[in-house]
Amino acid sequence: MLKVRTVEPEERWFEDFHEGQEFPVITRGPMMVGHQVRWAGACDNYESEFHHDEYVARAQGLPGIILSGPLMASYLLTAVTQWLGRHARLVRFFDQNRGPTMPRDMAHLHGRVRRAYEQDGRCLVELECWITNQRGEVTTPGSALAELPRRPGGGR
Repeated sequence: MLKVRTVEPEERWFEDFHEGQEFPVITRGPMMVGHQVRWAGACDNYESEFHHDEYVARAQGLPGIILSGPLMASYLLTAVTQWLGRHARLVRFFDQNRGPTMPRDMAHLHGRVRRAYEQDGRCLVELECWITNQRGEVTTPGSALAELPRRPGGGR
């Protein structure tokens, strides 16, 4: 039986972020076909059979089943919202699927603060984020922009 674990994001404020700050790496995997099948079921998207059928994948010239880019993006987006905390309001999220994630691959989710700044009275944190596999190859580069409130009382 599938066990779903939910984690409430921590309380974080604009003052908690600084340029160059790296977040703890989150590791998912090994990724399996079951992850893809559950994702397809949740999205009601079974059209791309090469994501869950080895025969179809190989017949299309692929090395085997490839997990979907949106599945990997969802892992990265979840990590971003965890890193930013419960008070963050995501303004923008972007990712690219640049490399395949195959069954039994590991997915290491990374993030770093590119910039923390104020603009037009808003406190903004810009992140770069990416997924690497077990070989250190970047498969999914991305970025995010979030608005955060200041810490109540103005202290650290």
